Amino acid sequence: MVNAYVLICCDLVSAEKVVEDLKKVEGVQEVSPVSGVYDIVAKISGSTEEELKAIYMDIRKMKKVLTTITLIVSKTLQE
Repeated sequence: MVNAYVLICCDLVSAEKVVEDLKKVEGVQEVSPVSGVYDIVAKISGSTEEELKAIYMDIRKMKKVLTTITLIVSKTLQE
């Protein structure tokens, strides 16, 4: 399984709609509104890097999404 976090900047008025739309995207595991430079953080998962790319490209194409930064997880550490 390949995981990534997508930092999303969106039209501020539409943040709630973007969150609801993200919940419907296959491969999106978690969605969190945040404060700061970005408006939303989404955790995504795919079985391959190609599948992961398809998921974050779908997010980038969403209406009201202005910019994204994708952080691909290289290693998950457990406590």
